[in-house]
Amino acid sequence: PPVPAPADTSPAETMVGDILAEAPTSLTNVIALGDPSIDIHERIANRYHEDKFFSRILNQPHAFKNFELSNGRIFLKANDQRILCIPDIKIGARRIREILISHAHSILAHLGPLKTLIYLRENVWWK
Repeated sequence: PPVPAPADTSPAETMVGDILAEAPTSLTNVIALGDPSIDIHERIANRYHEDKFFSRILNQPHAFKNFELSNGRIFLKANDQRILCIPDIKIGARRIREILISHAHSILAHLGPLKTLIYLRENVWWK
């Protein structure tokens, strides 16, 4: 787990420390902290029908046993974890997946595509 931050540490410094720790803060929570207008969980709730792949899961949930529907969101069940599935939808003029990739890249201090991909895979899933 992340090491508690000293009392004089800013929220941004604490967030970066958590991200670089073994168990970083989830990507969707980091985005909400950085830009409260982008609440990923709220923005995708009940919008999976707009995505061709995820609409199949909504229509035949028993055929997709490794997915779970909860509170209008779909989660991938993998290794005792629930990973938030991201439908192919837009928020304003941008695709939500583009927003997630951009934020993940920035959060990781531009450490490169491989670390960004690993971080995304640990936090979100899409096909």
